[in-house]
Amino acid sequence: MLRYEYMPNGNLDDLLHGKNKVIVHRDLKPSNILLDGEMEARVVDFRVAKLIQSDESMSVIAGSYGYIAPEYAYTLHVDEKSDIYSFGVVLMEIISDKRSVESEFGDGNSIVDWVRSFHSICGGNDANA
Repeated sequence: MLRYEYMPNGNLDDLLHGKNKVIVHRDLKPSNILLDGEMEARVVDFRVAKLIQSDESMSVIAGSYGYIAPEYAYTLHVDEKSDIYSFGVVLMEIISDKRSVESEFGDGNSIVDWVRSFHSICGGNDANA
């Protein structure tokens, strides 16, 4: 019989080679966020998720139009900040009650561009100033 003791610091391989690895979802959007009976959110659909070293390059873009971080689209470098950008788009959808891409935003524009236009109309100043 083998007996294992709990080792709170994990294994040596993770310590040496896995320290900077993160899971990046790469397709965070409202249809990949499910709500349970208590209205608590659960992120689903990890088909395009990757375990990556920080700032790793991809060979192709994965994700849904309107939610992909611009720096990921332009450089193919992905990290956890890409998911933060996508979550920000989801928050803008919740606040504005608009989809990330709508015809009213104009051809090729998204909710992010729409919010930026309001920012420029306000002169880029802090609303509380």
